[in-house]
This record gives sequence, structure tokens and C-alpha cells, in this order.
Amino acid sequence: MGIFGPVEPMSDYFPTKAFVRATTLMRSFLIAERDRLDALALARNREKAIDNENLASEMPSIFSFCEGYQKHFMGYLTAVMPQHPHGVRCGPGCGNCCKHFPMSVEPFELIFLYAFLRTSDSLLDSLEKCLSRTHRFYAIREKAEVEGGEDPEENALHAYFNEGHPCPFILSSGSCGVYEHRPVTCRMYFSETSPEFCVSEYLQTERNRSFIVYLPDDIEELIADISTHYEFLALPESLYDGLLAMNVMESAFTQGHL
Repeated sequence: MGIFGPVEPMSDYFPTKAFVRATTLMRSFLIAERDRLDALALARNREKAIDNENLASEMPSIFSFCEGYQKHFMGYLTAVMPQHPHGVRCGPGCGNCCKHFPMSVEPFELIFLYAFLRTSDSLLDSLEKCLSRTHRFYAIREKAEVEGGEDPEENALHAYFNEGHPCPFILSSGSCGVYEHRPVTCRMYFSETSPEFCVSEYLQTERNRSFIVYLPDDIEELIADISTHYEFLALPESLYDGLLAMNVMESAFTQGHL
């Protein structure tokens, strides 16, 4: 049982025509980007394609790739969601799952989202909220590690959710203020039960039927291969941490430290 309740991963979807088409398109898209980055690294005689010398010039390609990556994931969702027999009860303005501490964000998604946030007047406010949530999560995790247990991080993630900290990008209406730019980790969680059961009281009970829409293993491996080209950035995998790191990195670039 995971922090989202009795999670049903549904990692093995039936190979319908829609599934085959969606995965084939996504696989081809990712292979093209991996090969492009590998070739770029080879041409520059470097181990990885992205470094501090060419990050700025690579930005248009990163934005274009991330838009395509998220678009293909949405196409994948369209193909596999009909295979969930009870459908989903998620809807606009719910936001209950947006009280988790988001993990597993790819580095190119952090770059993409941060660039969008830079166009907003609320950037500093968003970063302050990211900072407070990050401090709180790590305080909870440190306590969980001291207390021990089978999986301290899992326990910390659940304890953080219990405290009810809304995502910094949730608007007063309950909708997502960065919806079109949100990372895939924010796109893959759904529930077959009413939003009233997507709260701490019911999260790890049978009344909450949450599930995660996973990608096939080979596609996950392609994404990992692409992300290795961003290693020099050393970006954290958590959303709030990663955005704060992007802000620090931007400051370093501005001051000529990178």
C-alpha cells in the first residue's frame, strides 16, 4: 500500500490499437531526442550533451522537447484510461492530490516550468512557498529517519500529506495555475472514487481507490537516458527543491559564476 492508498499501478495495459499507437509515437519521439543529444555530445567531444557552455543555446530545443514529451504523455493517457473499468472521478477544482510533496520530476521539466514561472509576477511568492514546503518536508523526513521504520521516506511523504499543505501553484478556485506546464508526475495520479475520499482520513483505506498511470519500462529507460544529459545541473528530483535550485542556478549564471 503506498501513500496514495491501495494503489493499483495498472502497469500492464492491454495492447489495444490506441495503446500501440500512443506508445509507438512516444517511443519514436524519445528515441529521436536521445539520439540527438548523444550526437551533440559526440560532436562536442563530451560525455553529456548539455553543459554550462551550451545550456542557453539549447533552451529552445529543451522547451520544444518538453512540450512534445508532455503532449505524448497526454496521448498515452487517452489511450489507457478507458481500460480502468470504473472510470475516474477527478475533476476541475478538486486539488486534493495536490497536497502531496511531488517527486520524480525530470530536469528538462524543471527548466520548462521555471521558464514559465519567470514570466509571472508571482515568481518570488511561489519560490517562498516552495521553500517553506521543502523545509517542512525535510523536517518531517528527518524525524521519520530518527524514528526508523521500514520506509522513512514513504512515511514522511504520507505525514506531509496529512498536514494539508496545498501546492504553491493552486489558485483560490482550486484549479492549477501552471496546468499546461505541470510535470508528468502531476499528470499520472487519478482516483476511481469520489474526491471526498482523497483526503488523509481515507487515503490508506479501501474507500480511496487511487491509481498511478505508469509508462512501459522501455519508455521509462529512454526518459532516464535523456535526463542523464542534464547531470551537470545536479537538479533535485522533487518539484519544489528543483525549482529553488533553478532559481539559484539562474542567479549564478547572471553573476557569471557558471
